Amino acid sequence: MKILITVFFLLSFTSFTRAAIVLPEVLSDNMVLQQNCVIKIWGTSSQKKNVTVRASWTTTSFSTNCKTDGTFEISIFTPKGSFEKHNISVSDGKALILKNILVGEVWFCAGQSNMAMTFSGYRNQPIANAKEEREKVKEESGIRMFNVEKTASYALNSPCKGKWLLSNQKNMAAFSAVGYFYALQIQKTLNVPIGIINSSYGGSTIEGWLNPSTVQKYADYPMNANIPDSLSQLRPCVMFHGMVRPYRNYQVKGFVWYQGEGNVGRSATYAQKLQDLAYLWRFTFENPELPIYVVEIAPHTYDDITGPAKIREAQFIATHALANAGIVSTNDLVPDSESTCIHPSIKQPIGERLGELALLETYHYDAIQAQSPSFNHIEIYYDSVIIFFDHAYQGLQHEGAIIGFELGDTLHEFHPVYAKIGQEKNTIIIPLENGASYHALRYCFKNYQVGNVKNSAGLPLIPFRTDQWNE
Repeated sequence: MKILITVFFLLSFTSFTRAAIVLPEVLSDNMVLQQNCVIKIWGTSSQKKNVTVRASWTTTSFSTNCKTDGTFEISIFTPKGSFEKHNISVSDGKALILKNILVGEVWFCAGQSNMAMTFSGYRNQPIANAKEEREKVKEESGIRMFNVEKTASYALNSPCKGKWLLSNQKNMAAFSAVGYFYALQIQKTLNVPIGIINSSYGGSTIEGWLNPSTVQKYADYPMNANIPDSLSQLRPCVMFHGMVRPYRNYQVKGFVWYQGEGNVGRSATYAQKLQDLAYLWRFTFENPELPIYVVEIAPHTYDDITGPAKIREAQFIATHALANAGIVSTNDLVPDSESTCIHPSIKQPIGERLGELALLETYHYDAIQAQSPSFNHIEIYYDSVIIFFDHAYQGLQHEGAIIGFELGDTLHEFHPVYAKIGQEKNTIIIPLENGASYHALRYCFKNYQVGNVKNSAGLPLIPFRTDQWNE
């Protein structure tokens, strides 16, 4: 009798521990899948045999044989996005069921702590109107977020660690505020579920999000830098290996990037590195057309006066050199009371501006006015300088006297000047008074300076300079 009981339990245990299918955590209950495309289901099977995938939106089944190491990858198609909830079965004889799946739009949001910043805020650094926004959230609005586990690793096979969270008042404490407001803005127009993969690491540098061959192109941040374990997020390539590459099989619509503070003081290579990042990530996700939208780093009283401005300039240069790219300005979003706060509280307009930019550029809602005004060229006359801008729409605007413009002198020193909007509403005129001559012009080209020029859509003029002086 004891022998029979022992055999029974051994058989039961063997059956129980046939942990047949193992999927990466990004493929799990509550996920959002990209609509109208071919996606991948991948993982491992201890059975090392045929694996079949069935999705509730189709009667077609999809099968493949495992490789000798038990890994598998199956491509299936997704339907048009909707709020209908779906299931997916993955089976090698023993089925694993993924439940409560939505199909819509998926975006990969990455960067530093301002992207990571949740509705809980940081100590003594809250999110503006966080309580009110959390109270507005309806139980399961169709916006869901996967927070990638922070991983600063050189390992090439880092796991996809994290969990898909439903949008509700409880979970909002763990939602990236910028990511959520971005999702909310595009959802208002597209009316489909939105999934955000939030892959952010506070304090990281852009080099951490690149691969070794890219970092080795540059001399300013060596691969073999001696960085202690306590600052592992500063090591080159570790976020790319641990927080980007593992998600390469997950179909996304594009990228949102909010990083740059960690590179203040090393701006000379930033524009090219940001372009390299776009190329690398597009190659990694096997789609050279994926858009990337960048958040200009916010005004802040860094010790370096112009270093942050040079990062903003590099962000602008990079996004204008890239196809399917854009930038949103934050120049008007940091009041004097927060000038020393590296995590400014106003995040909603950032997400909304990103959303409007994506709706215009990616989803082709051409009537949307989503571009900030930006410098085009100047014309110099004997008594004035006329500055021409792109994306003024119905015209430039301001409240009170225009602030933020400075003329440079022969000593490379800059002085505030009077400015006015010209007869052509996309121009600003700066009189050259008392025999002054033109040498260079800057607008809000400092660590912290908030201007007051906007276009008719209410978007702030992007800071700029006409010189290439080192000051």
